[in-house]
Amino acid sequence: MKSILITPTNNKDLKFLSTLLSKLGFKTRILDSIEKEDDALLKNMIRERKGDYVSDDEIDAALNR
Repeated sequence: MKSILITPTNNKDLKFLSTLLSKLGFKTRILDSIEKEDDALLKNMIRERKGDYVSDDEIDAALNR
């Protein structure tokens, strides 16, 4: 199943959206910056394994450097 990723701009919106989605019956999970970096790194590793070239600039952009 596919997922949707929402990045709120502040903690108040994060709490509101998390509560709202939970009340609507959706499973929620809050990712910290380390988990977001890990996800970006994994996606680039998978893409590289498939033969697509990933430049250093793309990796830095994905890791928000």
